[in-house]
Order: sequence, then structure tokens, then C-alpha cells
Amino acid sequence: MKLVLADDHFLVLDGLELLLSTFDFVEKTAGAADYPSLKEILEQDEFDVLLLDIHFGKFDGREIILEIKKKYQAIKVIALTSYSDMATIKSAINVGFDGYLLKTDSRIEIEKALKTVITGEKYFSSQTQQTFFETQTFKPNIELTQREKDILQLIVEEKTTKEIAELLFISEKTVETHRGNLMLKLEARNIAGIVRKAIMLGLVEI
Repeated sequence: MKLVLADDHFLVLDGLELLLSTFDFVEKTAGAADYPSLKEILEQDEFDVLLLDIHFGKFDGREIILEIKKKYQAIKVIALTSYSDMATIKSAINVGFDGYLLKTDSRIEIEKALKTVITGEKYFSSQTQQTFFETQTFKPNIELTQREKDILQLIVEEKTTKEIAELLFISEKTVETHRGNLMLKLEARNIAGIVRKAIMLGLVEI
């Protein structure tokens, strides 16, 4: 198994690489302390699993994973973080993390997570499992009309205003009005913000 570790703290990276090198099923490890380094590493070889910190320097791992999964569809991504609050765990699940580990989790927990996600299953450590199951019935406290939901889905699918209008048989001005309402309800300042909030809150399919 080939692993990539992404954390902006060098002590954490060194400790993780040392730990993972003791697993007999690990063939290779590589560490990245920033996003540009991570992208460079991923281009150099085919990796099986990425251990990614949620707050990766000035970047948000929940945004990074969208780009990574789009470019490297086979790679499994596990959050390895110190954040154990419900909102962070739920948003990580919504954006497509294959697993969630805390930096306080044991060696056994990390080993189980790696062996589980590589089979295509999700893995959440014992400290986060209760939160995971609660997400199955989680509904964000944001009320959208059916039309807003339709437009939101199409925005996430990168449709233009004109394309949305044609698909829904409405005017472009109506699309713009709904988009403005979505920005207000999602507290977003632009289209990128709408997409990010929608995915993190699980309001759309990706």
C-alpha cells in the first residue's frame, strides 16, 4: 500500500511516517507539509490512501478533497485531524472523506482504518462513530424551495445561467433571482461559496 501524509506540522509528519513504516503492508510513504507539495507528490506516483488534515495550513481539507477526488478517482482519503466536533465530522462526511481519524487515535485504529478504506468501505474511529451514525438523519437547518434545490444542483454541476434557464423552462432573470436567494440562505458571497456550502451541508449530490 502506498500512502501520502498531508499535514502542515513537520513533527506530525515525521511521527506518522515512522509509525506507518512499521506496518508490513505499507510499501511506500510520502509526506507533504503544504498543498503545492501534495499536488506534486500525487503527480509523481499512484497512491492508494491519503491521510489529510482537515485544516491543512491555509487550505481547508474539505475543499482540497473535491479537487483531489476529481483528478485521482481511485485514491481513498482519510481525515486525520484534532477536530472532533460534530459539525466538522459531518461536513467531512458530506464532501466525501472515506474515513475519519483523530490524532489521538491508537496505532491499531489507524491500521484498521487503512485496511478498511482500501476495500471500498468507510471507516470512522470509535471516538467519531456515534457522530457518524447521527449524520444518517442529519438535516441542515436551511429551508430551500424545490425550485431552489433544482437550481442549486445544476449550479454544482457547473451549468451556466442560460443552460439552467433552458433546462427548467424559466427565464434567466428568474434563475438569477433564485441564485441571489441561495446566496442569502447559504451565507455565500459568490458561486464558489454556494457550491462549497451546498456540498459541505449535504444539500446536493456529487
